[in-house]
Amino acid sequence: MPRRQANDIQRIALAHAIGFTGYPSNVTAEPYLNYISNRHIGRGTLEEYLHLFLRVVEHFKQDGSPTASDSIQALLDTLVTSANEDLFSDTKAGSKTRKEDVEDTVMYILGIWTMLLSSFVQLPNGIRKVVTAYTLRAQSRGTPRAACEENLAGLLKGSGLLPAPAWAQTQASHPDDDIVQTARKLVALLSGEKGSLDGSNVHYPEKSLFEAFESKEPGSRISYRSLDNMDSLESLSIKATRLNAFSLSTLGAVELSWTHNISRHMQLSRHDGRFVLDIFALPCVFDATSLTSHAVGISPELAQEIKESYCILFNAWPDVPLHARIGRYLGIRSFCFCWACSSYRYRKDVLSKLRKSTSRSAKRSRDKVPRSEFDPLLAELMNNNESSDWTYDLFPCLWSRITMLEEHLEKAKPWSIWILFRDRRDTLQFWTFLFATVMLLMTLLQVALGVMQVAGSFVK
Repeated sequence: MPRRQANDIQRIALAHAIGFTGYPSNVTAEPYLNYISNRHIGRGTLEEYLHLFLRVVEHFKQDGSPTASDSIQALLDTLVTSANEDLFSDTKAGSKTRKEDVEDTVMYILGIWTMLLSSFVQLPNGIRKVVTAYTLRAQSRGTPRAACEENLAGLLKGSGLLPAPAWAQTQASHPDDDIVQTARKLVALLSGEKGSLDGSNVHYPEKSLFEAFESKEPGSRISYRSLDNMDSLESLSIKATRLNAFSLSTLGAVELSWTHNISRHMQLSRHDGRFVLDIFALPCVFDATSLTSHAVGISPELAQEIKESYCILFNAWPDVPLHARIGRYLGIRSFCFCWACSSYRYRKDVLSKLRKSTSRSAKRSRDKVPRSEFDPLLAELMNNNESSDWTYDLFPCLWSRITMLEEHLEKAKPWSIWILFRDRRDTLQFWTFLFATVMLLMTLLQVALGVMQVAGSFVK
């Protein structure tokens, strides 16, 4: 059988296993499958890689209650001791090298499947975020258990890495709360703090601990709201026309960064003096039934919140303004500077850049045929006209991140004269600036008229 045809057969089988039963007739899964194929890093052939990926998925999709047979360790032991593993044929069964290779490869595949790759790969300091987080939380609860003795869903839930409503609640956490203590230890580990890992050297506000842990720069100096202020915020809504990707870019100097890590969606961080907002780039994965099933354990609520956030972030003005409808044949939306038209151009520009970047990454893949990871569902969700305001009831999992973005926008200062003209957050500041500008122009006009009169008198 030709290799290309074999790869396609494996691809279809994998699509069905992860929950896209309509594939290939329904092409929703294409970007996700391309993402999986493009992450083949070179060990073995693509067919062998996809075959192992399929085995990993099927291992955790067993029906019934969790047992030792569907644990991560059971899968690792099977692959380590088997003498018929094509992908690991260059290592001896049962050897230490085989054990290390199997663990790295399986955890890598689990990270790709769950869209949490950066949490599953081993960092230079020797830790895996998901394993370390699970272990620290288990120790804090007094129920120590090896992370690999869990199945995939148990590992994810036990690690506490994904946003959840409990993190956005306003009740003050007890000093011994296991999530808070785990976060402090993780921040200490990733930021290179010396000494014990009891969190005593880290002084982040409790609510921002996991945000600091997930940030690429653990020492971020972003100021977060305290838990005491969350009571009033949860009873309020934040206008979409105030908090959206365009206003964050224009007024808050925030740059967008597309991520394939679900846990970083709408996470604001600071890198080299720049504010960066991570946005999840593959919402089509939530149509895979396995991700929100008992096999993986990603909450359906979080998946729904992520999907609903795109239209609010990128289409806060869903109704086309009257002047744009009247002047559509003149292309008025391509140069009008009102907020609705500017946001429309911003959305188109963002999508255009994302298409180009995904095309470049596809060309760098090892597959002879470049496979684009651009997700058409993303464009569909961004252009959705059913936009609403941000409320805690609709976004309990993401609420803490939403309020952090709102706070950043509130504290951001105009960074250019042009922004001063567009900024309406502080009306007193705007009218004061406008009055001062008018007075300055009048003064300059008077000076110019005076100079002209003097020059005219010399001519005479």
